[in-house]
Amino acid sequence: MPAEEEAKNWMPLGVFALTQEGVNTSHLYLQLAVSKSGIIAGTFYNETTGATHSVEGMVDKKTQRAAWKAADGTNTNLVMETGIYNLTRDQTEVLVHFGPDQTQTWLMVRLAESERPQ
Repeated sequence: MPAEEEAKNWMPLGVFALTQEGVNTSHLYLQLAVSKSGIIAGTFYNETTGATHSVEGMVDKKTQRAAWKAADGTNTNLVMETGIYNLTRDQTEVLVHFGPDQTQTWLMVRLAESERPQ
């Protein structure tokens, strides 16, 4: 499939800052896109360490829940999830699962282009 056709199958969801509940600053960023078939792809960036990881996931068509994790096999116990509709909002909660027994609620805040890390 030509690159132009492939690009038409993806919708950018945006760039988000990730923060723990009650924290007003962030050094963690997430850029996400979703395909017409419900595949999620993107990039996670930790500004403090300079680490960048590709992310991958899916939207469950029945429940409309979106879940993603690192695509490179790092942090295998870490999975993030929220409703796909929430990813169209400027601010939303996301569940961050640190393995099967520990879950925290974090905040995703959409960044304007001028606020995005370089």
